[in-house]
Parts: sequence; structure tokens; C-alpha cells
Amino acid sequence: MSEAGIGHEQRRSERLERASAVTPRTVDAHQRALVLEAVAALEVAAEPIDAARVPALDDPGLRALVGEVLGEVGRVVLRLPGGYVSGYDDEIADRLAAEGIGVLDPVDRAVLAVVLLRGVAVPRARGRITGDDWTDAEPITVDQIALNRHLTKTRIKTSVRRLRAAGILRPGHRADLVPGPQFQRLTPARSQRLWEDLVLVSRPDGMLAEVIRRRRTQPPTQPNPSTVGVPT
Repeated sequence: MSEAGIGHEQRRSERLERASAVTPRTVDAHQRALVLEAVAALEVAAEPIDAARVPALDDPGLRALVGEVLGEVGRVVLRLPGGYVSGYDDEIADRLAAEGIGVLDPVDRAVLAVVLLRGVAVPRARGRITGDDWTDAEPITVDQIALNRHLTKTRIKTSVRRLRAAGILRPGHRADLVPGPQFQRLTPARSQRLWEDLVLVSRPDGMLAEVIRRRRTQPPTQPNPSTVGVPT
């Protein structure tokens, strides 16, 4: 396993250990076991979990407690069409990135960028892909990435192994490359931000890119004082 894969596994083990020490409120021993079972399942799942298979995800009250436990370690429950997964809270993800934790090295970022641009962004822009699932992509190959002369095939293949080990590219030994299951762990806001970044890279002079840049440079909207409730 690559260093990136090892780091991913270590961080996940540490999160599970911390989560197991959290005691959900107002639950008995059986319910607590169900909640922690769901937390562990969400953290290790390679694909969305059908709630019918995990009792604590099928019960709204227990599912809320699952969210509380995950929240203690900076994680959230995400609902997808195929079930549930866990992912990083946006604020925590920003802090980790600022500290350089979990950030890809330049070669891995370059390889992943090509996969996302050629396998997702371009097909979406041309109407060949209509959904917003990052794993719904047109596969590309190492040879296509190697058209970028700044990267040798040796470096690309080494990067692909790291990205696959971390689940950022779909694991396996097939020649085709598509985004992996880690993309399903993005929050809606993080997924939208990534899509906008691809737009800025692929069509920097386009109208949509201009709208994105303008919105990002605007200060956050402040609430209207007249509409804010005053505690009594």
C-alpha cells in the first residue's frame, strides 16, 4: 500500500477510536452499540450503505445520534441516492487542508485534475453525462494523461497507485481511470466548489467562470437585523 493509503487508514482508525469513546445521549447499552456499529460501517464503507442493512441508520432518532457521534470527530452523515456515507465537515476539511493534512502532492493533483477534466467536466459540459455523481465518468487511460509532457508515464503510474490505494481513483487493476469512492464523501458544498474549480480551469474566459469569480470575491451576506429574532 502506498504512503497515501497508509495515512488514510491511520486517520480512519484514529477517528473510529475517538468515536467509540463518545457516549450518545439518552440511550441504553443496546442502542449505543447500534449507533457505534453504524458509525464504524459508515467510516469503512466502499459505497453508500442501504439504511435497511444498518438499524441505526434506518431509525431517524438513532441516525441523529450517529450524526452527533461523527460530529465529535469532525465528520457528518451524508445521504446519497444509494444510501448513506460519512464525510468531513466543511469547516474541518478547510482546517485540515490549511494545516497540510491529507493534501495531495503536486504530481497526484496533476493526475487527478486530468482525470476530472477529461473524464467528468468535458463529458458533462457536452451533455454526455447528466448526473452530478463524480464516479459517473468517462474512463481515461495513462496514455491520455501522458499527453501532458510534464509528466512521465513512470510518475503517472506511481501516482495512480497512490490515488487508487486512497480510494480517490477507483481501486483495481483495470487500465481505465475514473474517480473513486472518496468523491462520494464530499458534502454538497464541497462538491459544488470542486465543480466550480474545474470550470475556472477549463473555461477561464467563459461567462460562468466570470460569475463564479465575482461571487467568490463578494463579502458574505450579512443578515438583516430587522428579520433576526430577539430572545425574550
